[in-house]
Amino acid sequence: MDDFPIFKNREIVYLDNAATTQKPQVVIDKLRNFYENNNANAHRGVYKLSEDATTLLEEARKVFAGFVNAKKENIIFTKSATEGLNMIANSLEKTFIFDKEDNIVVTEIDHHSNFLPWQQLCKRTGAEFRVVKYDLKKQDIEDISRYVDDNTKIAAFTAMSNVSGLMIDVKEQISKIRKKNKDTIIIIDATQYVAHNKIDWGADFFVFSAHKIYGTTGVGIIYGKTKFLEKIEPFNYGGNMISSVDIKESTWADIPDRFEAGTIDAAGIIASAEAIKYFQKGFYGFMKIEDALKNYALKRLRAISGLRIIGHNTKGYGPVISFTLDKIHPHDLATICDRHNVCIRSGHHCAQPFMKKLGLVATSRVSISFYNTASDIDRLVDAINDAKKVLKVR
Repeated sequence: MDDFPIFKNREIVYLDNAATTQKPQVVIDKLRNFYENNNANAHRGVYKLSEDATTLLEEARKVFAGFVNAKKENIIFTKSATEGLNMIANSLEKTFIFDKEDNIVVTEIDHHSNFLPWQQLCKRTGAEFRVVKYDLKKQDIEDISRYVDDNTKIAAFTAMSNVSGLMIDVKEQISKIRKKNKDTIIIIDATQYVAHNKIDWGADFFVFSAHKIYGTTGVGIIYGKTKFLEKIEPFNYGGNMISSVDIKESTWADIPDRFEAGTIDAAGIIASAEAIKYFQKGFYGFMKIEDALKNYALKRLRAISGLRIIGHNTKGYGPVISFTLDKIHPHDLATICDRHNVCIRSGHHCAQPFMKKLGLVATSRVSISFYNTASDIDRLVDAINDAKKVLKVR
């Protein structure tokens, strides 16, 4: 916790890490240093300051590539995972023909960022929109490959639920999907997963956001296989993404530049690469801390009368816990927790299809990072018990 300045001289308990993570000092220092010493538009000037900015940006790309076992030309920077998924969807639609004979598969537990782009693509093209169901008894999704057939153009799904923390065995699902249809394009939303596990799947595309893994806001990452990046049409047009422009015809730059039109957030990308380095150094220790804290939190929360946890009936869950509390609305609970300087999330978590399946409008959500402590969990429980007293709920 000493590495994170927001916690210095403050009694804050931050348990909303699934929304965004706090930033270590090394990231803040890197961001400040860029603006103080290296600020110029990367990939634009031939003067030294711009060339230095370009070098730093491309070194950062190598860091992200190494983090996900990829080549640097397969890494595309966007402003968010949401933008990344929309870019992939729109570029695929511009490149391939979709019609009523085709189908796209998503799941009931997906974040809206992975649900809506494919739903809307199907509405525009007439393709069938297939949604893998969540089994309430098993508290798990059905086998994704069961929804795949010879006409499945795309299977897009989350690696980890931002509501319940349920982790999907992505590698196994990809293997099953490939056996059903080797041509199905597989896209993974790794936004929640990336801060809690390693990525090595063989997916065609995946996305995540830097701010979920201790980096800055405004930085998203797309990984795409070369065979697709060289084939699909860019979604955005403008500076830096062209090879040549003529009145009659224009040609695109090599990958990944053709997908990075305009000025990207070089400062944020460079600082976020520092977050990746920081995370990689402590990865195994961080995961042990998170797992222990998750189990402690589950034990303490399950002891509270009237509290019901969503999922966490097996080992396949990350440190994200959603729950309901009898006779107390999640927003009211979050407000009272805030009086105790305990930050938790309340709402539908941008996953309304999942909420509707659960028969809920909203839940309270606790999401844990390695910088949390057992004391944080104790203070959360104290705040919940206080809410029950204030609202006169036994």
